[in-house]
Amino acid sequence: MKKFIALLLALVCVIGLVGCSNNSVDTTKPVFETENICKITLFSVPNHADGVVVPSEYMDEITAWIGTFTIDKEAGDILDPGTNTFSFRLEYSDGTIVESGVNTTTIDGVTYHIKHERAPECFNALFAESETKE
Repeated sequence: MKKFIALLLALVCVIGLVGCSNNSVDTTKPVFETENICKITLFSVPNHADGVVVPSEYMDEITAWIGTFTIDKEAGDILDPGTNTFSFRLEYSDGTIVESGVNTTTIDGVTYHIKHERAPECFNALFAESETKE
């Protein structure tokens, strides 16, 4: 009986360890799918909360930049002030919509920091251009 209890306890411990193992995310692959994007809207708080639609001449440049977004370390519960001041919405040809900030993303309920290449020149130009139109 003691051997059975010891075996059962060992089995419970092994199952517990497997259940607690990190559900690690792949930090080498891009966070966002960049194929079949038909519309990108950029947002900036507080001045561009309604969004700036990326015109066709800048779609390739912004799409390529978003393709460089990869997962960094886990963000934790409290984010730094200014996190995700800039965000975007991707609309795909199949109707799927994905929204994210440029600093963090949430995967399976866990928030991660995002690392990416420097934003292209047109990113800031689009916001500046929209301000002159208003």
